[in-house]
Amino acid sequence: MPPMHHLREAQSLAMHRRIAALIESDPESVLGKARSNLDGWLQRHQGSATEVVFREWLDVMSRMSPSEIATFIVSGSEQAIRMRQSSPFAGVLTPREVWAIKRGHEAA
Repeated sequence: MPPMHHLREAQSLAMHRRIAALIESDPESVLGKARSNLDGWLQRHQGSATEVVFREWLDVMSRMSPSEIATFIVSGSEQAIRMRQSSPFAGVLTPREVWAIKRGHEAA
């Protein structure tokens, strides 16, 4: 894996660790935001390749409990790593939190 890809995956994993903690503390709000994002994205991306992963996210969110979702999004499974690249959790973290995580991993 190229170094930049490692950096982006490390940043994504760190952001999803924070999101997982937020799911545990406020599942309704966090998962509601993700579902809202997915609804909008599915309307805009019907028939596209990205529609498939958005539907995959809906499936995960409909069959897993909030705690299972929190565990899944930080998992090292190939599916979780792939799906983090199209995460529906945009807007859950503040821009300040996102940049703090990114800066913290650029120095690593």
